Amino acid sequence: MSAEAAPGKKSPTAVRSDPADSDSAPAAASAEGRRTLVLTVPDWSAVAAATEHEFSPRTPVAVLSGGKVVAANAPARAAGIALGNNKRAVGYRCPEAQVVAWNEETDNRHFSAGVGALEELVARFSLLSPGTLAIPLDSLKHGYADEPSAVEALISALVAATGWEFFPGIADTVFAAVLAAGQARRVEPGETAEFLAAQPISTLEYAGAGATELIDTFTQLGLRTLGDLAGIDVRAVNSRFGTLGKHAHDLATGVEWAPLNDHVREEKLTVELGLDEPTTRSDTLGFLTRQLAADLLSTVRRRGLVCTQITIELIAVSGQSSKRTWRIEDMNENTIADRLRWQAEGWLAGSTRKGPASPQQGSTPSRTSSKNRKDSRHSKDRETPAPDEPGPDPEDFSEEGIIALGLVAAELTTPIGATRSLFDENTGQVTHTLERLQGLFGPDAVLVPGLQGGWDPAETNLWTPWQQAASPVRSPGAPWPGALHAPRPTTVENLPVDVLAVGGRSVGARPAGLESAPYAIRFPTGATEAIVDYSGSWPVESGWWDPAKATYRTRLQVVTDSGQALLLSKENGQWHITGRYR
Repeated sequence: MSAEAAPGKKSPTAVRSDPADSDSAPAAASAEGRRTLVLTVPDWSAVAAATEHEFSPRTPVAVLSGGKVVAANAPARAAGIALGNNKRAVGYRCPEAQVVAWNEETDNRHFSAGVGALEELVARFSLLSPGTLAIPLDSLKHGYADEPSAVEALISALVAATGWEFFPGIADTVFAAVLAAGQARRVEPGETAEFLAAQPISTLEYAGAGATELIDTFTQLGLRTLGDLAGIDVRAVNSRFGTLGKHAHDLATGVEWAPLNDHVREEKLTVELGLDEPTTRSDTLGFLTRQLAADLLSTVRRRGLVCTQITIELIAVSGQSSKRTWRIEDMNENTIADRLRWQAEGWLAGSTRKGPASPQQGSTPSRTSSKNRKDSRHSKDRETPAPDEPGPDPEDFSEEGIIALGLVAAELTTPIGATRSLFDENTGQVTHTLERLQGLFGPDAVLVPGLQGGWDPAETNLWTPWQQAASPVRSPGAPWPGALHAPRPTTVENLPVDVLAVGGRSVGARPAGLESAPYAIRFPTGATEAIVDYSGSWPVESGWWDPAKATYRTRLQVVTDSGQALLLSKENGQWHITGRYR
């Protein structure tokens, strides 16, 4: 589950490894390959809000975030409430509607409590986001004649246990299964690419952060469906839109990034903690988990890896356990502690609602220290505690509680960002040393790199003295049409070269494109290398409103026969190497 997920938006494709991971290789899904079932609870935020506030199923409920409706249950939609309505529009269309502010913790806590029933029904599953989960079909279909019968049996059991409505989606990739779940559809094996081709380009919102701007750009280019995007050569998409664009192209073509669950390592990345005294206080569990998570993440970072999915296991005094895998972007000790707390509260509160005995979980310790919120409506018929007698702790669910915790790094990636930072340890010593250098040689002796707005790599570099606030000359939030997309060059330079066509004449550049195909590049040393691949050229015109500052340049990316990847720019009739990729 994404720690920063916006309400009503999910990032289910993130259950696979990060597309920036150079060690991961995409593979097209096949009929014989991995099949995925995605279950989604429609309007989950509204369902969770109704549960939290004990509204009846017939009460219209609208959930607002940022002043707009992000979820509305069936009675609210029947009254005319739609996503994007403001509060005033909700009151006008349905005066009796209950308007609730979106709360991420409410979404997570209630969903975690409800999906506990899955632990008795399937061997493996992953929580993609509140209201959405994924199940590998190979862990479900054993004992059933086919996929539909296995899914029908699972949904029947889940509806009986939770009372929620589930929309199933089955496809060869997680992304396709998420889209299919929105239509309650089963995509036949091998037909995922055809299914995706017909989907609107706006469905790429599930690709993760940055997808909104990418969707707007694709729409302006006339790409209306995923099939339109899939029809473009992947190299052209990657050269213009970088890693995010390639990831979107892979999703559109039905290419699944392989998970790293089976990553081979010397020892299992697991940490465990046994409690001296059992507890069910969520604040105590959260405090203990932070240190446990810090130990696990420290081990992961020492190996140059990043953990993107974590499995949390809770063991109760009675011997029962709750194990769940969470997807967390930007994982840290606090986000892990939050998930463990949500899981513990949901599990223990769910056990309370089931009573002292459950046919699926056996004997459950009695929980007399608190009551269900449902029971609180009948509190007038019950005895109230004496004035000097402490009331029940709202965070204490059981007299016996949890006796052990366990964390497992379930999925690992190796992006460039996994490199261990100089400041992870001995922060005080490093700070003292840098301040000493500035005292000896001046503030500019220690500079911190950053990014600012601009078109070329040399323009976007921003260097700020250590411990001073960055002051960009050019706003990084401005549109900068024609700016170079990721991946950016590793090194920046300005080296004059000659770009030659067949026959040895210089390659000219016009707004419509190159006058001839680039054949070779000649360096100032006189050495010449053949060009084996090149991108389309694109012009950049800046400062045209001021003749003194007006510039016009044409950029080109090339690969030489020696393996060099270069960014070239022609300005005032001269080609230059402005960046190198490594």
